[in-house]
Amino acid sequence: MRENINFVLTIFIVALLTFSCQNQKGRNQPNEYVTQDIHNFYDMFSQLESANSLSDTLKILNKSYLNKASIGLQNYLEYEKTNNKRDVEQEYLKVIRLFPKYFQSQKPLISDIENQLKEYDKYFQKIEEVYFDAEFQPTYLSIGFFNTQGQMVYPKTIFMGLEASIRNGSTDYSEFPENYSWLINDPTTYKDLGYLIVHENLHTLQRINANENSILDQAIIEGASVFLTEYICGTESLIGIAGVDKGMIEYAKKNKENIWMEFRADLKNPENFSKWFWSSDTKYPYSMGYYMGYMICKSYYENQEDKEQAVKELIEVNNPNLIFEQSEYY
Repeated sequence: MRENINFVLTIFIVALLTFSCQNQKGRNQPNEYVTQDIHNFYDMFSQLESANSLSDTLKILNKSYLNKASIGLQNYLEYEKTNNKRDVEQEYLKVIRLFPKYFQSQKPLISDIENQLKEYDKYFQKIEEVYFDAEFQPTYLSIGFFNTQGQMVYPKTIFMGLEASIRNGSTDYSEFPENYSWLINDPTTYKDLGYLIVHENLHTLQRINANENSILDQAIIEGASVFLTEYICGTESLIGIAGVDKGMIEYAKKNKENIWMEFRADLKNPENFSKWFWSSDTKYPYSMGYYMGYMICKSYYENQEDKEQAVKELIEVNNPNLIFEQSEYY
């Protein structure tokens, strides 16, 4: 009888230790980065020197890059085809032909990204400290066609377009037309890229259905990621590709009362969504809804006595209306 008890006790202890080790291993796992698209792109780019015709160029583009795309790049390109009606092959052909000097000058910077990624581990460790249930998705570091610096493709694909999200003093802008001034005037570093990776990873932890967004939902979804990126990475992440721009802040300071009256009124007018997000056809700074959401989420956090619970609510975004009401910012 005693032998049976000892045997059962031994099995229990082994199982407990195994679970503990597995759990500890899971908590300490760094975020996964997939960089195969970078190597494929520049391998393809070097082969283009041998192309003697349009047919040759397209063959190399497809065989050496598009047909070898990572799952993340595939999901992003499918999103562009379906949602934005993009002819992906033609989009790549256009930017490769227009900006060869730019891509060549960017090669050392982009190719060295793998040596920078461990610097971001501290951010993910802090997310785990404040939100134990965090499960991170792979981050796909790829080359797009200047349509996004980075985004979370629903439901949980994290795509980083390195051609548009990182630059330095050696970047050659000589081929860029005037409508690319947004990129020239917005220099970003490895550190800024890290902030953006955190911002997009936070989106994957949100539980709201991103396919049914109202103006308020979108403001809270983006505002929460901006606020929490600042909370995790520090105040210098607020202004830049992972946060808001100075134009938003300055506009809000000068027009605070009017802008908040219009924002509240538009919450009942979904047809006005483009006034606040991803449209240049508005009197406000581009995507001003990010800043509105950020201020709501910041005020919500400051008004809550239980800060840990407030962070959890902002990570999960289960109830945007509750966050808005309890923020009392308006």
